[in-house]
Amino acid sequence: MFRGTFYYKTQLPQTMETVWSFFQTNENLAKITGFPKIEILGDKDVFEGSNVHLKLNFFIIKLTWQGEITKVVHEAYFIDKGVKLPFPFKSWEHVHAFKKINDNETRMIDKVEYESFFPPFLINIMLKGMFTDRKRQLKKKFA
Repeated sequence: MFRGTFYYKTQLPQTMETVWSFFQTNENLAKITGFPKIEILGDKDVFEGSNVHLKLNFFIIKLTWQGEITKVVHEAYFIDKGVKLPFPFKSWEHVHAFKKINDNETRMIDKVEYESFFPPFLINIMLKGMFTDRKRQLKKKFA
């Protein structure tokens, strides 16, 4: 079993209120994730105790992901924790942090701590690809 931590920063040209509001619905996660395609099966809104149930479509393979929002601090951060995870993950905790840079700019900092059957360098390559694509989608959305 391997343990790893992944960090990713995204700077967006939008107010904290706009960015925070966008991330308060799980449906927007599906909109900014190009691969794998995501279908939201759980709660639509982000709140403490909400069920994050996703169907992940990798074209040949379809997997499910179940998690829970364990903490929400308004316009600061929220945390999702894996409950039932697909292979290769054994555990997952994702902190979505938001920082106001100025009136029209917000920095997002993603921190993912996980346990996996694969070594961190492989998982981090996968996560970097996924978060880089999300960043591209967010830049289009908030341009």
